Amino acid sequence: MKTKFTLAVLSAALMVSACHDDDNNDGPVQLPADTPPPAAEEAGMSYVRVTHASADAPLVAIAVNGAVVEGLEMVDYQVGTGLLELESAAYDIAVNALLADGTSAPVIEANLDFAPDMQYDIIALNYAANIEPVVLARDAMGPGDGEIRLDVLHGHPDVGAVDIYLTTAESIDAEGAAIEGLEFKMDADALPVTVPADTYRIRIAPSGTKTVVFDSGNLDLAGGSDLMITAVPNTDGAMTAPVNLLVGDGTSVGVLRDANEQARVRVVHAVDDAPAVDVLASDTPVEGLTMIPFKEFRSIDLPAASYDLKVAASMDNSIVAIDAPGVEFGAGTTTSIYAVGKLNSITDNTIEPLVIAEDLRSVALYAKLRVVHASPTAGSLGLVDIHASADGNFSADTKVLEGVDFKGNATLNVPAGTYYLGVILQSDDTFTPAVSAMATVENGGVYSVVATDDFDNGLLLNVDYMKMMEEM
Repeated sequence: MKTKFTLAVLSAALMVSACHDDDNNDGPVQLPADTPPPAAEEAGMSYVRVTHASADAPLVAIAVNGAVVEGLEMVDYQVGTGLLELESAAYDIAVNALLADGTSAPVIEANLDFAPDMQYDIIALNYAANIEPVVLARDAMGPGDGEIRLDVLHGHPDVGAVDIYLTTAESIDAEGAAIEGLEFKMDADALPVTVPADTYRIRIAPSGTKTVVFDSGNLDLAGGSDLMITAVPNTDGAMTAPVNLLVGDGTSVGVLRDANEQARVRVVHAVDDAPAVDVLASDTPVEGLTMIPFKEFRSIDLPAASYDLKVAASMDNSIVAIDAPGVEFGAGTTTSIYAVGKLNSITDNTIEPLVIAEDLRSVALYAKLRVVHASPTAGSLGLVDIHASADGNFSADTKVLEGVDFKGNATLNVPAGTYYLGVILQSDDTFTPAVSAMATVENGGVYSVVATDDFDNGLLLNVDYMKMMEEM
């Protein structure tokens, strides 16, 4: 048996009963005021899983009865818990957003009554402006050894109703859907489904069509698997499919991407005395990554694979500045490769790659600012501090990153606004920037700020991603 409730943000108390079905829901089921709570030994056990499925919400902390659960202090998007074992009772559940200033704010608060021998999924859905929890409840008794139990939730607010296919046929044109007309955050009578252990291929199509928008490829699912699958917005760099699938198996929640998902690769030329460069894969110039001048960002999407890469002078590909064999780009990842150092001369250069695994997911409540120290000249003078000031005056109080060395990098979460940014040597007690710039950032935006040896023109600023925020 499975029951589903959708709760409003900051909802009042809601009780979920083991035998209370939302098809005939006449209101919350509450114990009479004079009914004493069950003794612990009589309460039985309930099993609870919490998943962050709000695509533009910040990291969250999950609290039970006012206390943050150990290990759940910083839960990111597409991350969920295993099944947590709790004594059956009523609990205050809170999801608190972690803000840019280090404080937190509740985005979901609910009182839930967990019944014995039931399994609950609490899933934070929708965009941050309208974040809401969906609670799914089902019997804790899982499938038999030769069976698989699959529960599915449509968690993409911008996608209409979908049909889900579990066939391994090459085409779904002549196949029937296992689940039809599944709408955002809505339940379906067919769920959960129990099927024999076998090889399955999960494909999703807009309801009533045979146009596949997600294809898992063949999956060998072991008998006894009890899986909670949530389709959520794909925020990966390449975004081959509109959704990723979050798969909870009781121990953890993993991300299942479309079988054809690619990798995004960004190349940044940060060597001030080097000419334009090409990127070669297996000694062949990569289309879209040629003639890259100093201070330019270039991005392309590539099939997820291992590549033998070189960075060579565009005017003569035999002049190789960087030789990087066996570089692995995983599906759904975004990787930045900065060429840093000095050319000096063709035979005596210090050019090397700085490889950074990027997180370009937009967060509605603040901007992300990736700061990269790519100035070898400043690096030779010692560690630097990164400062941010609202009025252009720098002091000990404007320091936001301390002791950054050449090739050091970090991501800052900052509220929307205009900032004066400065790179200041730690040895400089006058707080005079070696290089500076002014940047205006918006909530939901993702930016890169790079210190190069082009001191005259200041810091290199790049808009990696900008989400146009809608009126609240």
